[in-house]
Amino acid sequence: MIQSDIQKAGELAEQLDVKLRNSNGNLSVIYYKLEEILINYRKTGGDLELVMPSIYEVDYEFNRTLPDGRSIWIAYADVLHDDLCSQNGALHKKVEMENGATGISIISYIMEQLRLPPSSAMIVAPVAGSILGLGVKAFCKHGIDCGCN
Repeated sequence: MIQSDIQKAGELAEQLDVKLRNSNGNLSVIYYKLEEILINYRKTGGDLELVMPSIYEVDYEFNRTLPDGRSIWIAYADVLHDDLCSQNGALHKKVEMENGATGISIISYIMEQLRLPPSSAMIVAPVAGSILGLGVKAFCKHGIDCGCN
């Protein structure tokens, strides 16, 4: 992976952390950014199936439009839920117990755990930003009763 790509994604995650906190946890900030990133990703020829969590399926044959930011966020929130929301989960420990979890560290962890390609860094950034901005308890609450904002 090109280090500048993950640094750029980490910086974006930390910017979104601040925006999310300033919006009182309104996830539309994250959803809009995800949609913007997805549009740019597809314009450059990126294959969305490669950057989605592997257990999540998007029916591209039936629905030829891009998934919206909310559905992408939910896909990642679903697959990360147990690892983040269980006190014994490695992601939970990284975020809660590691002093100064950063956008880069969370993005790197998610990409490694989900075996995502380097091209996924910018798509993972808003998810990492939402973990930083909401905190574990609020992120996990959104994951459970996802009538999400």
